[in-house]
Amino acid sequence: MKRKKKEVLLLGEGVHQHTLYGDFLIDEVREDYSNLKVRKDSLLKHEHPSGKFGEHKTLEIESGDWIMGKQVEYNPFTQKVTRVWD
Repeated sequence: MKRKKKEVLLLGEGVHQHTLYGDFLIDEVREDYSNLKVRKDSLLKHEHPSGKFGEHKTLEIESGDWIMGKQVEYNPFTQKVTRVWD
């Protein structure tokens, strides 16, 4: 795990991203999930790459061990799994 102060966890479908700010350790960001160890309460911001405010409020992330999963959707008619975009 690498110690970080800022990490883009997920890029959205447009020009926004989910960025974690704080004191945390993270495995490399994977396609399906990532492990996080938040050492001190941190902030998850929905923002544009420029840092401007995104579509929803900043979320407070409590210290502790977290698993960040990626949401998928299953279509029973086509029997395909697709990734859900924010």
